[in-house]
Amino acid sequence: MRIWVDAQLSPFIALFINQNFDEIQASSMRSLNMQFSTDHEIFKAARAEKVVIMSKDADFVKLIELYDIPPQLIWITCGNTSNSKMCSILKETLTQVASLLKNGEKVVEISG
Repeated sequence: MRIWVDAQLSPFIALFINQNFDEIQASSMRSLNMQFSTDHEIFKAARAEKVVIMSKDADFVKLIELYDIPPQLIWITCGNTSNSKMCSILKETLTQVASLLKNGEKVVEISG
């Protein structure tokens, strides 16, 4: 599974995922040179690449409602939190989240 980590989340989150989850490859928007792209541009590119978006932005939920999948979405709704706390949350939830996405869920929310 490939995940694009949206710009409101630290690029460190992508690094953490890559170091802790063997079956998931994560890339930050910065590493993709897309940190200044609009949500719609990111959505279109993610659709073409068939990747999962990880974001705090509810606009991606609306785009999926409008255009369907791909891309699927990991929607982070736990508010502002430290990288350490976010990594702890992901360590506890990301394996199950990945399973839900593989089984066809369009949007999986992580609320912490």
